[in-house]
Amino acid sequence: MSPTDYPKLVKVYKAHGKLDAEIIKAFLEAQGIEAYLDQNALGQIYGLTVGDLGEVGVLVDQQDESKALLILRAMEEGEFANEILVDENLATIEQIDQTFQEVPETRKRVLFLCTGNSCRSQMAEAIVNSELGDEWIAFSAGTEPAKSVHPMAKEAIREAGIIHNGYAKSLEVFKGQDFDLVITLCDHARQSCPLWLSKGHAVHIGFEDPVQFQGSEEEKYLEFLKTFDNIHDTILPYLRNL
Repeated sequence: MSPTDYPKLVKVYKAHGKLDAEIIKAFLEAQGIEAYLDQNALGQIYGLTVGDLGEVGVLVDQQDESKALLILRAMEEGEFANEILVDENLATIEQIDQTFQEVPETRKRVLFLCTGNSCRSQMAEAIVNSELGDEWIAFSAGTEPAKSVHPMAKEAIREAGIIHNGYAKSLEVFKGQDFDLVITLCDHARQSCPLWLSKGHAVHIGFEDPVQFQGSEEEKYLEFLKTFDNIHDTILPYLRNL
């Protein structure tokens, strides 16, 4: 049955390609939530041939929206990391990841670098992978990584409707890898950017750190949302114009 036959369907996940969408659809259905795919032309044409190129929406009935979002957030935190999605004939998430690694990558690679990798670089990574996934694949790291991603940064990303599995990590994990572009987002990262990253084009596009903002919890979160919007409105046009 086509999703157009269900006027109360709502999108709960933006997948990059049909294979990714099918995994999420099967995952939700394994949790008792019926799901559907609403794919665009890129997802239909390229989703099974070059990894996760092309956006495909995963939809559920409006009455299941809250439950689906909670389950997807739990998945993001790794609660279902080792679960087989439907039956023994369907691969685990780890096996699917291996499949992606074996697919030739055609997109350009960008690394976002800041000090802690707990906020701005996570936002930039999530935004680019969500909105420019047909042309770019984004990564992020920190020169002095924090223990975790800041919860307000996570919430700002979620509020934008993006499922992001980010975690704070050192740029050393990318040593030996090549990037088409490295973007530093804070002055400290720009000054600390190692020489081995200079093989690709490196630029600095700085943003104020919302973690340093002083105020009430509500005011702080508004600052995180402001930073998210600034990154969105600056980074996307920059990459599109390259």
